[in-house]
Amino acid sequence: MEDMQALRCKYCGAPLDEAAVKGDSPYVTCSSCGTTQQKIDAQAYLNQLMGQVRSWVNQAMPGGFSAAQSQNVDSVARHNIFMTSFKPRIDMEYTSYKFGMNSLLSQVMMVMPFAVNTSLKANHTSTQTFEFGAKMNEISPLAVSDETSRLMTEVSKTTDAYALLINNCELVREDKPGRYVLMANNFTTAAQDFSKVKEYEPAQLRFEGLALLCMGCEKLLNGDVAGSFGHFNAGKSKLQEAAAKTMGNIKVAIMGQAVNQEIKQADALIEMANYVNSMGGSKEVFDAVRRILTYSYPATGNWAFMLSNHDRLGEIFTYMTEAIKAKSGGGTIPIAAGPGDLLVPFWHINLKYSFQTGSLWKKHSVEVSEPLLVPADFVIDSDSLNNPRHAVTDVFSIKGSNGLFAGLTGNESSISNSLGLGNLIESAANNGAAGRQIVVPLSTRKEAERLAENYVQAVARVEDKLKLSNPEVMGMIYLPFSYSGNVLKAPAGLERLVPERVRRTNTQQLIILR
Repeated sequence: MEDMQALRCKYCGAPLDEAAVKGDSPYVTCSSCGTTQQKIDAQAYLNQLMGQVRSWVNQAMPGGFSAAQSQNVDSVARHNIFMTSFKPRIDMEYTSYKFGMNSLLSQVMMVMPFAVNTSLKANHTSTQTFEFGAKMNEISPLAVSDETSRLMTEVSKTTDAYALLINNCELVREDKPGRYVLMANNFTTAAQDFSKVKEYEPAQLRFEGLALLCMGCEKLLNGDVAGSFGHFNAGKSKLQEAAAKTMGNIKVAIMGQAVNQEIKQADALIEMANYVNSMGGSKEVFDAVRRILTYSYPATGNWAFMLSNHDRLGEIFTYMTEAIKAKSGGGTIPIAAGPGDLLVPFWHINLKYSFQTGSLWKKHSVEVSEPLLVPADFVIDSDSLNNPRHAVTDVFSIKGSNGLFAGLTGNESSISNSLGLGNLIESAANNGAAGRQIVVPLSTRKEAERLAENYVQAVARVEDKLKLSNPEVMGMIYLPFSYSGNVLKAPAGLERLVPERVRRTNTQQLIILR
C-alpha cells in the first residue's frame, strides 16, 4: 500500500489525500475535484502519468545519464545539465502556464450561494498543469544552485496552485452540494503554494480569504447562520489585506480589480447572513434568497453591469426583511387601499414635464406633474428592460381630455392622463400585512430611477413638443391584487393603466411570502 500514497486523481490529476488512500475502501474521493474513483484506476493513471514524465525527461537528458542517476552526479555536472538541457524547455512551457495563471488571477473566483459562473475559464486543463508539475518534481535534483532552486520552487508551486484554481473553474459552473468544501480545499492549498514563492504574498492572502468565504457559505447553506459570520468577516479582512498589498506589486497587480470585486461579494455574504438571521432562517427565507440569487438577469446590454453588481443585494434583502416583519406583526409596509390578498410592490415615481400649447399670441408653456408606477420585479423581464414603456403606467398612452380646440386656444392643461392613479397612490399607508401574501421586490431604487429615465427618453422621441425633467423616485408602495390561477387582476384605479409587464406576469415567476 505504500506505493499508493502518491496516487493521483484520474479525472483532474491532483494528488489524492493520503489518509483516504490508506483506508480500507477500494474507492477514494478526490478532495480537489470531488470525483470518486477506484484506487486501482488511480494507480493505473499514476503509472501512465509517470511513464509520460520519464519519457519527457529521458528525451532531454544527455546520453549516458538518467534521472535516477542524477543524485550520484557531481553538482557542477548536474547544474550544467539543468541549464543546457532543461531550463530552455522549462522557460518555454512555464511562460505558457504563467500567462494562463495570470489570466485566471485577473478574474473573480468566488461565486455566491445558489449561483453559478460559466464565464470563469482557464487556458489549460488541470491534468495538463499537474503533469507539468510532476515533470518539475522529477528533475528537481538537478537544480543545485540557489538561483535554479528558487526558479524550480516558483515554477512548481505556482503551477500547482494554478492547477488547483483550474479545478475551481469547474466547480463554480454547477450548483451542487459540497462544492464549497472542495473550493476551500483548493484555495487553501493554492495559498500554501503561493506562500513559498517570493512576492506572491497578496495571492496567498487572497486565497486564504476566499477559502474562509467558502467555508462560511457551507455553514450558511447547512443552516449554521451564526457560524458563518466569523468566516465571512475573517475572509473579508484577508481580502482587504491582499488588496492593500497588491498595490505596487508587479507580480500580482493584475488581480487587483478582481480582489476588489471579491470584497464586495464578502460584503454581500455578510449582509445575506444578517438578513437571513434577522428573518428567522426558515426554509421559506432560504428558498427566497436562492431564487433572488439565481434569477437569470441580462448578461449583455445596458443593464448587464448594474444587475450583476452584488451591492444591489443588500437593498433587496432589506425590502424582504421589511415584508417578513410586516407579515409577522413586527413591522409595517406602505399598503394602498383595496381588498386584494396579494400585495405587489411598485415604485412610485413623480414625473414633471412641460409642453407648448396654443398658437400665435396665445402660445405658452404648461407645467404638469404626473404619478407613475413601476412594478418592482421589472428587472427579471427582458422586454421591460428593452422597452421601458412596458414597465410603467404609461400616462402618455392616454391623451389628455382637452381636445384639439383647447390646443389651439392655449387652454390645454395636459397631454397625458393618469386616470386618477394619484388617488390610489395617496391611499397608501403604513400597515401590517398579517394574513396577506406579499411579493418580494427584486429591484433597487437606483434601478427604478434608471428605468424611469429610459421611459422619459422613449416618450421624448415621439412627443416632440415635450420638455421632460428627470423623474423622481418617491418610494415603494404595495398594491393589493387578486389573482386567478397564475394571472394577476389589477385593483380599482389601475385597470386602464396596467403596465404590460403586469399583464403578462405569471405568479409562479414571483417570490411570494405566503
